[in-house]
Amino acid sequence: MSRLHDMGGRYGDGPIPVPRNKNNQVENSEPTFKHEWHAKAWAITLAAGALGEWNLDVSRHYRECLPPKDYMNYSYYEKWLAGLTNLLVDKKLISIEELKKFISLVQEDTSTEDLKENVKLDKRTWLAKDVQKTLGWGGPSLRKTDITPLHKIGDNVITLKYNPNENVIGGHTRLPSYAMGCEGKIFSYNGTHVFPDKNAHGIGENPLPLYTVEFKASELWGLAAENGNDKIYLDLWEPYLKIKT
Repeated sequence: MSRLHDMGGRYGDGPIPVPRNKNNQVENSEPTFKHEWHAKAWAITLAAGALGEWNLDVSRHYRECLPPKDYMNYSYYEKWLAGLTNLLVDKKLISIEELKKFISLVQEDTSTEDLKENVKLDKRTWLAKDVQKTLGWGGPSLRKTDITPLHKIGDNVITLKYNPNENVIGGHTRLPSYAMGCEGKIFSYNGTHVFPDKNAHGIGENPLPLYTVEFKASELWGLAAENGNDKIYLDLWEPYLKIKT
């Protein structure tokens, strides 16, 4: 579900292909990265994020803010690279001129060693020997607070029917469009986590209660659901939810 979540849950893109065997059991034989450059795009994005100039939610929002034509036509990892490029330029970590220069060198098939000449590494640069250790630390969003959750396990709730970001019109949110205005049930309470609707816009972490909410597939996708009784579980923050009355 994570990729559908990142894409905003758009309609019209067709179902996500799920390979199954003759017993109708799901089989995941897909490689982690379909193409070699996908892995590089993922690695570059993580390495750039380690510079500490932005957070995960900012990075996601930059992908959302691509021009509509590009967003519609770019593949998943092309969106990652485009959003990262904009971030690097906006944060003045690279300039447009530098970007054009290195693109030209790559197009001229300049060797890797030639590209490294006269390049001074930032002191925050990941070295190969440190990558595994650094990734092992992870980036947990759980924060300790004194906030008492409003909902309890088993409560019937309904999600907001609109983008719930109260600070920025059309701003970042982790409430996917396909789940807006839908009825579900609190499955679990997960503590207080960084609230992306604010964190993506530099307003602070503002940790809030996070729940796992259970939905029927038919509630989210109606007749398009493969099996209307399937259960879908989404992690949703408290401001996205209201008690069903």
